[in-house]
Amino acid sequence: MRSVLGFFSMLALGLMIAAILVVAPPGVVSNPGRFDGVGANVEFDYMSVVTGLGIGLAIAVLGQISWARAARSVALWVMGQARRIWLIGWAAAFVAVLIYF
Repeated sequence: MRSVLGFFSMLALGLMIAAILVVAPPGVVSNPGRFDGVGANVEFDYMSVVTGLGIGLAIAVLGQISWARAARSVALWVMGQARRIWLIGWAAAFVAVLIYF
């Protein structure tokens, strides 16, 4: 639950920063080409901001995963389910033969 709340708090912070960039006077943010010089008629796509923030936070969360331990856990699970996977493979082969003929 803590990670979910942290995710949404970071998302809210990013949206607030984006809103500040939109309402800031042209001289405050030192990027003169950010709105193509149109002045007050600014279109700001908040869905792009939310998507970008979400992808960035997802990458940060994925960076904290121990991938060596995850691979070991998956391998152990597959070894534990070997008999069931073998039976599912045979069932798929038999169904494929039935469908083919």
